Amino acid sequence: MAATTEEITISQAQAPFDDHNCDIILRSADGVDFHVYKLILSLVSPIFKDMFALPQSESQSDVSSVRIITVIEGSTTLESLLLLCYPATAAPTFRSLDDAKVVLKAASKYDMQAALGRAGDLVMALFFPNHFLELYALSCQFGWQRHAQIAATRALEIKDLGRPSNGFHGLQDISGADYHRLLVYHYRCGIIAQNVGSSLFWLESSSYMAAMRGGCNRCGTISMKHSNYSTGVACWFHEYLVSSGKELLARPCESTLLGLSHYNRAIIKATECGECRKTVFENMNRFHTSYIAQVKKVVATVRLEACAN
Repeated sequence: MAATTEEITISQAQAPFDDHNCDIILRSADGVDFHVYKLILSLVSPIFKDMFALPQSESQSDVSSVRIITVIEGSTTLESLLLLCYPATAAPTFRSLDDAKVVLKAASKYDMQAALGRAGDLVMALFFPNHFLELYALSCQFGWQRHAQIAATRALEIKDLGRPSNGFHGLQDISGADYHRLLVYHYRCGIIAQNVGSSLFWLESSSYMAAMRGGCNRCGTISMKHSNYSTGVACWFHEYLVSSGKELLARPCESTLLGLSHYNRAIIKATECGECRKTVFENMNRFHTSYIAQVKKVVATVRLEACAN
């Protein structure tokens, strides 16, 4: 709270903060009066509750004897903050994530936990996925575990997360521990995604493709683990699993497999073999679909460690 030393023109806030039946007025730093109710603010903020219990001085009231409290927040920030607190009001509109951060900072200062929770849902709806790393940082800062998980999952699309080139705006808002949690999550997802292609144990018997039935005498055979036994696969198919697995380790998400460079290279090599070319298109299409689904399934089992807050 701070009183201004310069003369400012006092104006009145728009609805719903223009009710003259109010019992308290919050005056913004730029001189806008918000007519509000002690009960509502006391319920959402223990800071305001304690403030209302302080003795009232003559200078703190206007001609109608309604107490005035001057705050350091500007009218735009204060309006957004109050909209988050008031029931049955429209959500505030944030022009940018930076604008939202100012409101979040004010809500945190006044210990408005319910408003912070509502703001978390709002900023995720407005700024995800374009700002997912910044939203991860905010989620850690304010203890939004569900939002942190969503943002961290989107961060799996960043190849080799943790390299200096993958810094992000908002890094100054995150602790080293929270950033490390993100890196650990990314790494664990990479390991489990890569393992999908290292063994074919997850394939049902009905899903066998010709490329996995004993390999190919013409283009070579490599043994791979399948369930409780080994099976031979064509060399070009094994090369595809290894190369795509390396990509998944660095970028553990299904969209990695949707990039068809490794897939197309395997198809080209298979068509060079008189035996493999007969069935490669059908079999690889079926396998590719199952491969993507399995990667998505196993990555979903990895959970981000809980926020420290």
